[in-house]
Amino acid sequence: MSINNLLSKKRNNIVSKAFDLIISTYPEQSRIFLKTKSNRFSNPIGYNTNQTIEQIIDNIIADEELGSFLLPLENIIQIRAVQDFTPSQAIGFIFLIKKAIYTEIHKEANSNELMELMSRIDSLALIAFDIFMKYRERIYDIKAKELIDRTWWILKKWNIVSEIDENLLETKQKNKER
Repeated sequence: MSINNLLSKKRNNIVSKAFDLIISTYPEQSRIFLKTKSNRFSNPIGYNTNQTIEQIIDNIIADEELGSFLLPLENIIQIRAVQDFTPSQAIGFIFLIKKAIYTEIHKEANSNELMELMSRIDSLALIAFDIFMKYRERIYDIKAKELIDRTWWILKKWNIVSEIDENLLETKQKNKER
């Protein structure tokens, strides 16, 4: 049996195991909530995580190109980037999906096909890291801009600085050039 057929056959078990493994990365109180709620509105993180796992597994089964994984990876990494995860913890869910797949199919799969699949999943981790860094950079940019804006507001409030008239700057620049 080909590895894709084997994955299709065991899809639901893989998704369930991967979901449980990923949810286990959250604190105990959060785990209880995330596992018991799967409604999109009452538990968006649990719902999004489950949907993302299903999309990733389905893309793996369909032998999709790596580019097709970008959207599902972004869906979960957006959330994990704003949470208190280190980079390795934030993208570690890829390896948990890999573990769920391996434990379900390693006994029945062809070893060469299995190694190829595991290598492909490792490539997803590299893509996930790039996505994670993109979102973390955005967060730091927003925080830096907010700090600059707050500092500027305080300085203006205490009359330490004032805004410079742009026309005055242009006039001074023209006078320098002469």
